[in-house]
Amino acid sequence: MLVVLVIAGLAVIVCVVMVSLGRGGEMAEFPPDAPPLDLPAAGQVTPADLIALQLPIGLVGYSTQAVDETLHRVSVALGERDTRIAVLEQRVAELSYARPQVRQETPQAEAERTDAADESLAERDRAEAEEAW
Repeated sequence: MLVVLVIAGLAVIVCVVMVSLGRGGEMAEFPPDAPPLDLPAAGQVTPADLIALQLPIGLVGYSTQAVDETLHRVSVALGERDTRIAVLEQRVAELSYARPQVRQETPQAEAERTDAADESLAERDRAEAEEAW
């Protein structure tokens, strides 16, 4: 009886070694059992898409694959948005730098127009006061 147990133990050890070396064949790949996400392409995710998103729940929590895919799409969308904001801020800075005189003249011209309007109102008030006197 001892001999049979030793032979069975050796057979199990040999089988484990063979499988660990890759000679036992490959495991079959099964398609994921989670439904596909209802998100647009990676660069076109909007806040409304994220609000409406319902991640599939697995046995012990959210599906890891779905969460990873969602985080990837959101990170791409945020990266594209940040890049676009940086480009637009650079364009604004270039336009502001290209026309500094326009910015400086605008407050002066506005102040002159305000002074002129105040003077004309004061003249009208004086004229009305003289007429009433």
